[in-house]
Amino acid sequence: MISKILRWNKKRWIIITSALIFLVGTLLIYNAYISRKRYEEQAVMAQEYLEAGSFEEAQEAYKKALSMNYGDKELMSIGLAEAYAGVHNYNKALEVLRSIYEVEKTTVVKEKIEEITSKKTDYGFYQLISFGDTYFSNGEYSKAIDEYEKAKLIKSKSDLTYLKIVDSYMAMEKFDLAKEEIEDGLAVTESEKLSIMMSRVEFRLKEIEYDEILLMASEYIYQENYEEAFNSFNDAIWIIPDRDSAYNQMAELYITLKDYDTAKALLQNYLRSNRSTASEEILNKANNLITQRKEKERVLNELYTALSVVDIDSATKIMEDTFFIDIIAGSAPFYYSPSGDMNINRGYGLLISDKNNVYAGGFMDRMREGIGIQFVLGLEGDADSVWYYYQGEWNHDMPSGMGKTGEKSFERDKEGKWQSVTTETSGMFVYGLESGTMQKTIYADGQVKNVYYTATDGVPKLYLDENSLPIQAEKPDQYVIGQLLYLNNEPTGEYYSVKNGTKYSVKLNNR
Repeated sequence: MISKILRWNKKRWIIITSALIFLVGTLLIYNAYISRKRYEEQAVMAQEYLEAGSFEEAQEAYKKALSMNYGDKELMSIGLAEAYAGVHNYNKALEVLRSIYEVEKTTVVKEKIEEITSKKTDYGFYQLISFGDTYFSNGEYSKAIDEYEKAKLIKSKSDLTYLKIVDSYMAMEKFDLAKEEIEDGLAVTESEKLSIMMSRVEFRLKEIEYDEILLMASEYIYQENYEEAFNSFNDAIWIIPDRDSAYNQMAELYITLKDYDTAKALLQNYLRSNRSTASEEILNKANNLITQRKEKERVLNELYTALSVVDIDSATKIMEDTFFIDIIAGSAPFYYSPSGDMNINRGYGLLISDKNNVYAGGFMDRMREGIGIQFVLGLEGDADSVWYYYQGEWNHDMPSGMGKTGEKSFERDKEGKWQSVTTETSGMFVYGLESGTMQKTIYADGQVKNVYYTATDGVPKLYLDENSLPIQAEKPDQYVIGQLLYLNNEPTGEYYSVKNGTKYSVKLNNR
């Protein structure tokens, strides 16, 4: 009986113990299931936050997942590191990765450490670039360069820092330093962008040298050192052959020196390969001046011919024309020779003193010499004078020798009416003064009359009749110097009187 009871109790304890073991196992399995489910939910949530860019929420989710002591610790640690990296907290990200790497030295973690380290480097690099860009946009180029130099220490082989520094130097117009920076960058990076930038900088340096040479040429022109000015222009053209400034300024200098043909040829040669509105305008100017020069030469040749044959009407017509007044006389005084010599030392040609005074004849040492005619259109201070000339011999720029003066003016006749009177005086002149026997021919009122008289040092002598007595003049302040004769030398019955103190000399305007 007792034995039976003991066997029953033993069997009952076995049943109870088995039931407990089963219950505990079931509870453990259930707890494991619940924990895994919570972990998976937390891991999925963390991944979703990370992918959505909600890095702070992702950090909290990954931390909770790691705290569950369940699942893939390596995967969760990598996710947490990426969440830290998402807010640029690279130090914390590396701390997490290195911690898990000490436990599990896997290739995945190692590669992730390298990736985050690279991102940390890039972030620091571009942060410094951003600081530099801010200074650059504010015009603080030196400070910008300092930040770019710091970035260069992080990535010494990146061409970006060199390009940024070069831009800063160029903004400061320190092109030599910009070139040095590019050379340093090319030695390290062999960057195509830097090569392109080098071309820009070298061209800008050429532009600076070009402008400096043109400035020097301007200084030479101011000093009238035209040879060096032309040399400077040629140097500038050699530096930048396709730029128009040197060509244009050189052409303007040729025009100033009245070498219009060379200016034209220079610009035509440039415009064959280049386009320039400014060059075309100067070329048109040169062409107009060449046309004007040809017209000027034609007019001056006509004037020279007219004066040489004492064609006063033609000479007057030419000198009263606006082309002569504005264009020719506008550049007076100057010499002109039909042979083309504009700087006559010896020979024949014209001297245009101003719009009213012209000489045509011989020259010696730039002085009037030999045979020539001085023509004056309207005597200065004489409102009634139309024109006046002296034609004859010249000596040392003065009328000396046989010659003739002619003058047309308006005078009142005995009745007080205005009439045109032309007077020609022929004879010997000594340094501009009448000397010896002189003849005056007077054209007035349709008649031609002559008077012969004698002058000494320009003073006409008193006329005496056949009885060696003076003739009474019509006015008390005058005296008679000769008898008026017709062309056939028949007496007119009139006498020619002059005012007391009269002194005849060649009338030359000193303008």
